[in-house]
Amino acid sequence: MRPLEAGHVLPDWPARLFPPGLGIARRRLTDCLLRRIGLDGALRDPCQSRVLESALLLALLDRTGRSCDVRSACSRLVCYLHQPHRHGSSWDEAFTAIVLRKRTQLASAHRAVDDFAARAPRFTGPRKRLVFQAILVMLGCEPPSGGCELLPPRGLHPWASIQVTAAKVVLADAAARSDMIGSEDVALLLSTQRPGEVWEGNLLIHLLVLHALSRLPGNVTTVRDGIRTALLHQRDDGGVPFVTDTDTWTAVTAGLALRTAGAPCDSLDRIAQHVQRQQHPSGGWSYTDHARLADTDCTTVALEFLHATDPHAYRTPIQRGIQALLSVRGADGGFPTYAGTPSEACMTAAVINVLATQGSARYPRVIDEAMTFLAGSQKPDGSFPPGWSDSRLHTLFRAHLATRPFTTGRAPVVRERIVRLVRSIQNDDGGWGKEDGTPSDAISTAYGLIVAAGLPDHLPAVRAAEYLLSQQHSDGRIDAPPDMVGPRPLPYHVPILSDAVLLLSWAHLTRRVTP
Repeated sequence: MRPLEAGHVLPDWPARLFPPGLGIARRRLTDCLLRRIGLDGALRDPCQSRVLESALLLALLDRTGRSCDVRSACSRLVCYLHQPHRHGSSWDEAFTAIVLRKRTQLASAHRAVDDFAARAPRFTGPRKRLVFQAILVMLGCEPPSGGCELLPPRGLHPWASIQVTAAKVVLADAAARSDMIGSEDVALLLSTQRPGEVWEGNLLIHLLVLHALSRLPGNVTTVRDGIRTALLHQRDDGGVPFVTDTDTWTAVTAGLALRTAGAPCDSLDRIAQHVQRQQHPSGGWSYTDHARLADTDCTTVALEFLHATDPHAYRTPIQRGIQALLSVRGADGGFPTYAGTPSEACMTAAVINVLATQGSARYPRVIDEAMTFLAGSQKPDGSFPPGWSDSRLHTLFRAHLATRPFTTGRAPVVRERIVRLVRSIQNDDGGWGKEDGTPSDAISTAYGLIVAAGLPDHLPAVRAAEYLLSQQHSDGRIDAPPDMVGPRPLPYHVPILSDAVLLLSWAHLTRRVTP
């Protein structure tokens, strides 16, 4: 996600072409993030409440009995679910309708199953459909008529395996097919439960497991302890979040943004030392300090940040991280999010960005095959399949950065298609929306601005800068809709990450603008 290094410098743009206050806006946001750095080098911001997990917890409390000690928590959950949610979706409406027994709206829940599966990456479709159907049953819907195919949990990464197992138990129990629930299923679900600890920091998986265990005999104490653990993460607004936090992902993203914006070295070193401490024995990184499953997304940005901070001082963790990435490389030349899963365009672009920091001559075959996969994933209009963002601009900007150092082969064709698409979908107000024809939002515009900052023509960048300046508050922060998705395609929100992405886009732009 970093700008091009020395040797790939584009011509500067005169500052007079841009709206006044651009530099002030960047410094204001830089200071805002610098103030968030803890003594340990972490930048922490809790994940905000989400309707799905809040509805699941309320349904679980209804199922197990609302005792006196959780009555207040239940009331707060109900109040949260009754609130209008600014960035609510059709899925949020469906979840709320079911758990609050708004029977007149239940038809929307069943329509949402198809929508949910259609918007997920194609290779995850059957699994997403299964889990979504189980969630509807957990919330109070009748099981699907005619039953559904219960997928085996084999060949999946740990999170997906546990999701599928929990869904299998719930749907099998609803269909009165206890013969389909094996002792190994129960053992796998129980392995995630420790009082006071949310497995992998993932509240959604935690609640899915508790729903499954509540349907099986002998788990009353485990479920009760699990509910108490979930309530430890009830937010001030009464809801509960998707994950406890994204602290490692926050640190690497904000760290890279601050480095690109020219933040003080002592602050960057403090973040980098914290990031180094979070590296797994395998060489990778997870999205949070509490998770053990490393992912390509977090690992690549961690490596970009450490390289940008001090490639010599951090050469050992950098090389360990690169080897971790190479170990998950697919036979098709692309890279997946998790080891053993299908390759994805966004993750492949992210790895190309990292390998390019080591010099293109060091991994020529790997980069060439990854670029071939990236080109093969691109659609005729220049876009890519869904990634880990609710905005299609996310994969576009990362793929654009991945192709910029390369002037031969497939890279120029991929880049030209991206540029043509990004220019064509810029809105009249200068911003970009998550999809073609949708209203502009700050996070999509930040992604679009990073592409625009690498163009010969300054006009798209000027218009984007004007839009973002109009959205910024006096303290430097900016309101942005939820952007990250998990499980795909459900959005969740950690506000500091929006600030980090916005600063990264400002930094990309101001490197082109003469003072």
